[in-house]
Amino acid sequence: MKKPTLDYLAAKTAQRITQVIGTDVKRQNKVAPKDVEILATKALGVLQAQGVYAMALFLLSRSGSESKATKMSVEERVACEIMAQLWPLRKPIEALEREASNSGAGGNGEIAYDRINEEKKHLLQEFADLTKDLDTLLLVRDLYEQTLVYARYGAKATKASEGTGSDGDRRASP
Repeated sequence: MKKPTLDYLAAKTAQRITQVIGTDVKRQNKVAPKDVEILATKALGVLQAQGVYAMALFLLSRSGSESKATKMSVEERVACEIMAQLWPLRKPIEALEREASNSGAGGNGEIAYDRINEEKKHLLQEFADLTKDLDTLLLVRDLYEQTLVYARYGAKATKASEGTGSDGDRRASP
């Protein structure tokens, strides 16, 4: 049996992030590919410029306070999903071991999007603790960066496959 790589882990996590596309949110709206692309790009920019802890703060600042998807704005729902999917990767070795044992989804160390706002203090403390170990911090930063790049392009690919134009709200002609 082949062992999964960190790149594989980034790709699988990005795929899970893009699964939020099409979900219902407040005011009978749905999450669009462009919504994921925009927030993933912003989170990536914060990560690259300011680091892992700043990216966590950014996403949590965008997550609102609701726990039910139908009460969240599009941005809040996407922020919660990105944070929920990145969360297990803060411990990359454990995440690889879970993936290798085929218990990738729903395994220990994961958190559901609807619990993000209830657990903000705990999440921030864990991210602060992550900054104590430079090797792990750098590995996590690189893993998050790759995951967000994949999520961004995955959302773009979804948008292209749905036939939307570059402005995201027109259908391309057949």
